[in-house]
Amino acid sequence: MEWTCRCGAVAAEVDAKGGTRAVCYCPSCRRFAELTGAEASLDPQGGTDLYQVAPEAARITRGADRLAWMRLTEKGPLRWYTTCCNTPFANTLTTPAIPFLTLMSHRFADPEALGPVRARVFRRHATGRVPDDAAGGMWPLYAQFVRRSLRSRLTGGWRRNPLFDDTGRPIAGGALRTD
Repeated sequence: MEWTCRCGAVAAEVDAKGGTRAVCYCPSCRRFAELTGAEASLDPQGGTDLYQVAPEAARITRGADRLAWMRLTEKGPLRWYTTCCNTPFANTLTTPAIPFLTLMSHRFADPEALGPVRARVFRRHATGRVPDDAAGGMWPLYAQFVRRSLRSRLTGGWRRNPLFDDTGRPIAGGALRTD
């Protein structure tokens, strides 16, 4: 499935099988949306719709040179965005050794094709009443992450992370933002 930024200069292809769709209500996700001018992507309760996959399930097809990252806290994840139009793209950990890639769902060609929301996390930080649906909390998300991570490590797929080079360094520069 294709993901594109607002201006179309950056694109990625993501295998939409085997991922987990989640909504995160944490203040950090909300702040990332605000810093990139993507407040409209938040749901009415302030949640960010995310799609978590193994890194090897994604590849950047256009505009890798237009990506950058920021960290909102010293120990937080790398939050990737496009430099061309400031579109939030993905979250990763600081190392590719732990295979973790979460993409912002709102820029997929058809977010509903990613499947139903399976987890709603950090509900206590929501700005309104979280929908009463079948989505669980952190445990379903953790369980799927562990399953994908183990498979990725065992098959060597973790080495094909589109946001890190062969030496394990991010493909783009970034900075800590505490503003």
